[in-house]
Amino acid sequence: MVAAETLSQTLVAKQPRLLTAFKHIIQQKHLAHAYLFTGMEGAGQAELAQWIAQRLFCLHVVDGEPDGTCEECVRIANGSHPDIVTVAPTGKSIHVEQVRYLKAEFSKSAVEGNRKLFIISDAEKMTASAANSLLKFIEEPSGNVTALLLTTNKQLMLPTIISRTQVIEFPPLNAQALQQTFEAAGIPSAQAQMLRGLTNSVTQAQALLADDWLPQAAEALWRWFEQVVAGEARSFVAVQVHLVGLAKETNQQAVMLDLVAALFQDLLQLHFQVDAANELTFGQYQQALTKLTTNLSARQLIEATELALTAKRQLASNISFQNVMEGLTLQLWPIFQINA
Repeated sequence: MVAAETLSQTLVAKQPRLLTAFKHIIQQKHLAHAYLFTGMEGAGQAELAQWIAQRLFCLHVVDGEPDGTCEECVRIANGSHPDIVTVAPTGKSIHVEQVRYLKAEFSKSAVEGNRKLFIISDAEKMTASAANSLLKFIEEPSGNVTALLLTTNKQLMLPTIISRTQVIEFPPLNAQALQQTFEAAGIPSAQAQMLRGLTNSVTQAQALLADDWLPQAAEALWRWFEQVVAGEARSFVAVQVHLVGLAKETNQQAVMLDLVAALFQDLLQLHFQVDAANELTFGQYQQALTKLTTNLSARQLIEATELALTAKRQLASNISFQNVMEGLTLQLWPIFQINA
C-alpha cells in the first residue's frame, strides 16, 4: 500500500481516464456491487482498488480525493481496516475455504460504518469451486457491499463471473512512457521493448531479467519459431530440448506462451503494415520477420495467431507446458506447409 498523494499521482500517470471515471461514479453514488479490473501486470488495478477504498472511507475528502492522512486512510494503507477484506492466492490458487471466509464476512454488518469492501487479488487463480462459491454474492448482493476482483488474465475467469461483474479494462500503458520507465530502471533498450508487451511493472520486468532468463528464453523461442514456420520436424524436438528446461516455473511457462503469441502478432502487424514498427515485441528480429511476411498469407498468419493465443488457456486447464507447446507445434506445421 502507498500514500494517497503518491497513489493519485501514480493513477494520473497510468490510468487518468479510469481515475476520473471513478471519481464521478463515487460522487454520484453509482458504485456497482461488483467490478472486475482486468489488464496486464502493473497497469494500475491494485492502485485503483486502494484509491477507491480510501475514497470511500476517508474522513476528509478534498476535491474528490482522499486526504491520505486521516485514521481511515492510514489503516487502509497499512492493510488493517476492519471493513476492508482482502483475499489473495495461497500458493498457486485461491481456495474455496478463502471464499467461504469472504461469504461469512459478506453476511456481517460493517464493524465501524455502513459499508464493506472486498478486494480479491489474482482473481483468475480461484479454483472452479471457489469461483462458483463466489457467484451467490455476485448474483444476490446484500447491503452496502462492493467487491473488486483484480486479474491480469480475464480469459482464465469463469464466464459466469465475468457476466455478473462490471468489467473494467485497464489499457496497456503508453509504450513510449513505459519504455522510458524501464530504461530509467536500468533495463537495456532492446529488452525494455520486449518487456513492454509482457508487463507494465518494473518489479516484474526485473524479475524476468534475473539470471539473464528473458534473453535466453527469447533466443530459444526464436530458434523454435524459425523451425516451425519452415516446417522442420526438429521444432518438435526443440520443445523438450530447449524450451521445457527454460520454463520450469508456472510464471515462466505463461511468459513463454505470451512471447509465442507476441511473435505471431508482430508478424500480423508487419503483414498488414500497421504503423507500429517501433512497438514490435521482437524488434531485434524485425528484418527477418518482415521477410517472412512476404511468404505468408493473411489467412496463415491469422490462423497461426489464433492458435498461439489459445495456447495459454490450455496451460490453465492442467495441460503440461510441454504438451501445450508440442501440440501447438503440430498444429502450426500444416499451416506453413504450403511454403515449406
